[in-house]
Amino acid sequence: MTTITRIYADPDGHARFEDVAMEFTPAEPPPEVMSVSAPLPASAVLFGRGAAGGSHPEQPEHRRQLIIGVAGSVEITATGETRTFGPGDVLLVEDTTGTGHSSRSATGFTAAVVVLA
Repeated sequence: MTTITRIYADPDGHARFEDVAMEFTPAEPPPEVMSVSAPLPASAVLFGRGAAGGSHPEQPEHRRQLIIGVAGSVEITATGETRTFGPGDVLLVEDTTGTGHSSRSATGFTAAVVVLA
């Protein structure tokens, strides 16, 4: 089982982190070679890069998306809790309402962004 991080707005509008287990089922054929998760409908894939020293203030995102770290690192803060994400980390961003989250990167950060439908 693989875990990804979800950021969402709680009922009071505060951004929160949640660790979410991705469940996999055997693919066919042969099932022992690969397993897959349930599909997530997406409308676009793009790459984004934040400069070293860059940041954004606390704000909600304008769309649901998966952020997949490619290079560098970014610190994301949601209602006082800060987590660091880097290459290979996956963040499911769903805080499209409420206070949102902030981010900053001392080193710069490159990510693949999957816009969810």
